[in-house]
Amino acid sequence: MKALLRMAGFGAVGASGVLPNLAVMWLLVDHWHLHYLPAAVVATEVAICWNFVLVDLVVFRSRRGRHWAGRFGRFVVLNNLDLAVRLPLLAVLVSWAGVNELVANLVTLVLAFGLRFGITDRFIYRPAAIPSPVAESV
Repeated sequence: MKALLRMAGFGAVGASGVLPNLAVMWLLVDHWHLHYLPAAVVATEVAICWNFVLVDLVVFRSRRGRHWAGRFGRFVVLNNLDLAVRLPLLAVLVSWAGVNELVANLVTLVLAFGLRFGITDRFIYRPAAIPSPVAESV
C-alpha cells in the first residue's frame, strides 16, 4: 500500500512537472524558434529540477538516506537516460507521424512514467537496510 501511495505521489509530482516542461518547450519552439529536439532537452532539464525538489521534499522525505547531492545526481542521471530513450520516440512521433511537438513530448513522458518510478523507488530512495538479527547475534 505504501508503494502505491508513493507511486501516486510520484505521479502527481510528475504531472506538476509537465507544466514547466511544456511551458519551456513552447517558449523555445514557438517564440525563440529553436528546433524541438534541443528544446525538449532544455525543457526536460528544467522539469528534472522541479520534480527533484518535490519528490525529495514530499514523496520520499522519509527515505532520504543519502546526502541530497547524491540523490540529486542519481535523479539527474536517471532522467537524462530516460531523455536519451524518449528523444528518438519524440522524433518519430513528430517527423514521421506528424504529431504536434508538445503532444508528442507529453506522450513520451507518460510512457516512461512506470520505469522512472520503479528505478527512483528502488535505487535512488531505497529504504535503509534493516539489520539482520542473525548478524547482530554473531
